Amino acid sequence: MSKHHDDDHRDPHDHKEPSLKDALMPEKPGMVTPEARKRRPGPRKNRREHRDSSGDAPSLKDALLPENHVPKPVPAKATHAGDQKTDETLVRDWRVAADTSNNSRVIPKIVGAAIILGFAVVLTIGYRGAPPVRGTADAGKSNVAATPAAEAKPPAPTEPTTAPARHGEPLTDWVDPGPMSLAEMKEKRLIVDVHEHIESLAEAPLFLKAMDQFGIQTMCLMGSSKFTLTLNEPVGFTGYDENNEELLKIVQAYPGRFEAWPTLSPEDPDKLAKIQDLVRRGATGVKLYTGHGYVTKKHEYMFHPVAMDDPAMLPFYAWCEENYIPIVLHVNPFGEKKGFAEEFVAVLTQFPDMKVVAPHFILSTVKSNRLQELLDTFPNLYTDVSFGDYFMKERLLYISKEPDKFKRIFKKYPDRFMFATDLVMIKGRKDDWAPVQFQAYIDMLTKETYTSPAIPGVTLNGLNLPDDLLSRILFRNYHAFRKYRPVNTKPQGEIDWKRMSVSPVERKPGEAFPPVPKVDTGAPDGGA
Repeated sequence: MSKHHDDDHRDPHDHKEPSLKDALMPEKPGMVTPEARKRRPGPRKNRREHRDSSGDAPSLKDALLPENHVPKPVPAKATHAGDQKTDETLVRDWRVAADTSNNSRVIPKIVGAAIILGFAVVLTIGYRGAPPVRGTADAGKSNVAATPAAEAKPPAPTEPTTAPARHGEPLTDWVDPGPMSLAEMKEKRLIVDVHEHIESLAEAPLFLKAMDQFGIQTMCLMGSSKFTLTLNEPVGFTGYDENNEELLKIVQAYPGRFEAWPTLSPEDPDKLAKIQDLVRRGATGVKLYTGHGYVTKKHEYMFHPVAMDDPAMLPFYAWCEENYIPIVLHVNPFGEKKGFAEEFVAVLTQFPDMKVVAPHFILSTVKSNRLQELLDTFPNLYTDVSFGDYFMKERLLYISKEPDKFKRIFKKYPDRFMFATDLVMIKGRKDDWAPVQFQAYIDMLTKETYTSPAIPGVTLNGLNLPDDLLSRILFRNYHAFRKYRPVNTKPQGEIDWKRMSVSPVERKPGEAFPPVPKVDTGAPDGGA
């Protein structure tokens, strides 16, 4: 008993409420009558004692005792004032029971047992009916109530599982709104464009105008070299530091509308320190051109001076993986680019928790088995639907010839494709240039047939994707892609090189090969 109870515990006869025994016994000379007790001070409030422990009501144990059992005397205790009415009611009920049968002790015991059992049943039902508390880690599990303590059994041994956890803790509070129509997405301005290029802050209004027209909320801007912006081969892969600064200016000028994904040279000795600084200042991703197969007139790779898995690149990948910085890795993995596919597979295998976007259907629209083999093997590999303005006509015409094939691919990988067009916005572009491109890509995804000023005189077959799939590609996949940190996302088996349509070459880790002897068109890398 607590100190408070000890201080308040006076003579037990001063505060004793009428017990069951007192109520059934005749009054004796000298006894204090119930009326006299009522005139005395009652017990202090908040002094509650259980009736079954003080002798004021029968317990389940008493009800089940034999008929001739004589209970031991129980010292009287003070009862809470709020319990007085209950005690008087019990006294009245027990007097009636005593007058109607010689078995005056059996009936009350049974009644008491029934009351207690009923109370226990109510508690049990209430306990089982209460839903368990569920947190983020329990998402997707069945809602099974916990077992009451009386029925608890030792937990069954947990079987070890080999299935890796797909996601770690959420990094954003985005909630998937579910499928919606193109009209709804445009009205609410939900679309996300994950791959575009821009020369400077001055050109941002041209993109913004097109974005507002098509309901595009956010656009990811890729870092660009001078060659990317001008197609002037002699300038080469230079000027990217300056372009990275322009991207950060655009993000600051139009918060929420653009993201900066700067680029770096794999040969830059300060590449890791640079990306760390750029991320600290607002960059949210990285664009790497290693794996881009453009061959110069000098028969050299413009963007591929070292292998994708060059030892100097490994700390860069490790930092991006650890800090959840996704990488756009433009790679052309077909056989004419010797070693590219093997380098790409090596990077994805060594850094399974690094999220990678290989754009343009991984440059495998024709060799779609290769596209599917890569997506099947690497859970953190994504792609987009862009072809740029240079290859748009060629690739949309090809999709138009086999729409059912691409519908099957999108349905097989509903969460791995994102929307983009890969335009390069530079000085001198007209106001309608970007909208024409955007419309063609949107029509390809949404319509049964369509036409485009970019492909005059031709009616093309579109994919007419259902709302669920369409809304995934246009914005839901991007937000899901950014929402979680991947955890232990291991490759799903070994690459099947027959499905890759590439004959693997024997190479050492980090080894790169020069371009194969072949006359190149000199056009931007389009793949096959």
